[in-house]
This record gives sequence, C-alpha cells and structure tokens, in this order.
Amino acid sequence: MSWTLFKINVLREMVSGRFSKDTDAFADFYANEYDQCIKRSGGDMLYGVNVINGNVKGMSDVIKAAMKKGQESEDENFNILEEIYPSAFDAYWLGAEMSPLPNPILKPLGWPSTPPAPGTIQNIGPNPISLAVSVAKHKAEVKALKLLEDELKKQIVTLPAVPPLPPITIPVYETALKIINNKVVAPNIKNHPVVKAAVEILKKLKEAKKKKPSIGSQIKKSIKFPFPKLPKKRKIIEAARDKLIDEAVKQLEEIIIKPIEEVILAPIYAAVETAVMIADSIPNPKPTKEQIKKYVKDTIDGLVPEIALPGISIPKIPTKKELKEMIKEKIPTKEELIAMAYELIRSKIPEIPNIWFVPPTLVFSPPTNILLDPFVTLAKFHLIGTSGTMSVMAQYPPPAPPAPAIINWTGYRVVG
Repeated sequence: MSWTLFKINVLREMVSGRFSKDTDAFADFYANEYDQCIKRSGGDMLYGVNVINGNVKGMSDVIKAAMKKGQESEDENFNILEEIYPSAFDAYWLGAEMSPLPNPILKPLGWPSTPPAPGTIQNIGPNPISLAVSVAKHKAEVKALKLLEDELKKQIVTLPAVPPLPPITIPVYETALKIINNKVVAPNIKNHPVVKAAVEILKKLKEAKKKKPSIGSQIKKSIKFPFPKLPKKRKIIEAARDKLIDEAVKQLEEIIIKPIEEVILAPIYAAVETAVMIADSIPNPKPTKEQIKKYVKDTIDGLVPEIALPGISIPKIPTKKELKEMIKEKIPTKEELIAMAYELIRSKIPEIPNIWFVPPTLVFSPPTNILLDPFVTLAKFHLIGTSGTMSVMAQYPPPAPPAPAIINWTGYRVVG
C-alpha cells in the first residue's frame, strides 16, 4: 500500500490547490512523500534492510530546478520526468544510508538469517565501528549546522521603505521559521538572499537531526535510458503558419490583380466607347460595352479582335508586358500582403496542446498526472538498479574470532 498511499497523498494536495502558487514548497512536499514511501515498507531485495537516511533535500532541489525550467520553457513542450530522472533519484540515493537492523517483516530472525558475508559462516550483527563512525559523522554535521543556526539568530535584514516611512528591520531566523512552517511572508522578504540562505540552513539542520546511525549506503548511480524527444511545438506551428501565409498571399494577389487591372483599363474602355459612339465610320448597331472590353483585352493579349473599329482615334492600348508592370506597381508590398494574409489565417493556425508539466492547480488533468503514475513507474524502475554495501560483524570459520565484513546488496523493493 506504500505507493498507493504516496499517490493518494500527492493527489490530495494537487486537488486542494495548496501549492498552486508555491512550486518550491510542492517540491519539498513531493520529496518528503517519496522519502516516507521508501522508508515505510521497503527493503533491499537480498536482506530486507530498509533505508533510514535519504537525501531528501538533494532530491527536492533537483525537482525545484526542473519545475523552474518548465515554467521558463515559454509555452514549449517540456518533459519534467526527463529533467528529474535520473538526477533527482541519484541525489536522494547517493546520500541514502541503510538501517542497522534488517526489516523485521522480511527477516524476522535478524542478521543470522541473512546470507553470510563472503569468507564467513554467519552474520552476527551490525558492525559497531561503522555505527560509531555514522553517529560521529551525524553528530558533527548537526553541531556545525547548530553553530550556523546560532549565528542566524543574531542576523537581521534591513529593507528600504517608501519615504517618509523608516526602513523595515527583519529578524532572519524568525522569518526563516515562518517560511518553513508555510506562514505568509511578503515576496520581497521571502526572496531576500540572506533569508533564502537561512531557510536552506534550517532545512539541512532539520534533516540532519532526523538521521540515525547506519551501516551502509547506496553506491551505484541510476540506470539511464533515453526519453523519447517531444515534438517542437513552436516549429510545428511556425511551419503551418508559413504554409498558410504563402497560400493566403497567393490568393490575395489573385483577388487584388483583377480589380487593379480594371482600374488601369477603365479610362481606356471609356475613351474607346466614347470614340465609337460619335464615329460615323462605325455603322449601327454600335459595339456593346462588353464587345469593346473584349476588343481591348484581345489587343493586349496580342490576339486579332472579333470586331473592327475603323476610322476612330483611341488611346494607346498597353501590351501584355506593359500591363503587368502597371499592375505590379499598384499591388501592395510583400510585407503589406503578409500582414493582410496573417489577419486572414489567424483563426486557422493550429492550436497544439502542450505536452508538459503544469504546476498543481484545482484542476486534475493528465498534465498534472505526469507526477503520479508515470513518476511511480520510473521510481520502481530505478529501485531495481540500486546497489550498495553494508558493514557487519561476521563469524569466520573457527578458530578465527568474529571480525568486520562487507556484504553487498542489490535492488530495493517497496511493498504496495
């Protein structure tokens, strides 16, 4: 039930909208949920030894960076899983340490029931030397961070205020505690470099205090595999838009040419028509307007007109090449045509949905679900490839006395 509980807890927070405006807090929450899931009912596949110290903060930092990158992707497709795998898992597990006691659910008899270390006949228990080293290391870490905490309690930050109001003095330590406890703090204070550094120190101290003596650690990085490349949404849209614009420009030119041609030829039509009406050399019935238009166009195209107009003076009728040049001068520029075309195709540019992670909102949708089922699948795949060492006291063949030994573990399993 561990993974099921993980998904329920994460989904509940997504739907609540608690982290909709604070992705950093969501990353902290998510890494903590993963940590609890790993510890709740997990153990390595050989001995059933569970993780007691995981690098939660390291994992959280990777998720924060991935989410920030996604938010800055400028509406482009973005795969957050590719950003957090394997780096987030490596951050957690390369700082993970193993419990000095086997998981009682899987190994109820303790160390004697585990396969013996190479060259020995029985595992007696955890190596007290490695436990003492682990205790000393954690104690030194807490002590160093406590010194930093004491310094933080003395620190204040002065922020300028709008005159005539005096500058604002902020106690760094108390402000950092408020942020950690999810209390409302003004953005300019929350994002102050000193306050942000104080928050990180206090988080590290909190994590260091939770650490317990361990007998071993993870030593192997995650198994890597290539993610399928997401299509470049922008390129697809630009290609579709350019094709639509080219087509629209062609159509506009065709639509515009006819009216321009009519404007250029209108004075010629009128002059010929007037000359025909007053000419005595042309018998009745006089040619119609349509016949006169065809006469002019046939002349332009270099054809023999169907009617003859003898004895009249008419304006010079341009050649086909000359007419094209006259039309070209009156056609809008390429830039003007593109602007006109864009207005025509605006509603036809494809709306391509993003394939990316959307920060949790009140709406539950497939984009947010990427951090549920797909994430769990990746997490389970990663656990298969984990491996490390544990230091134990073992019994060698008599008359040799008990002595330290190293056992290797491979793979980690979370029940449920």
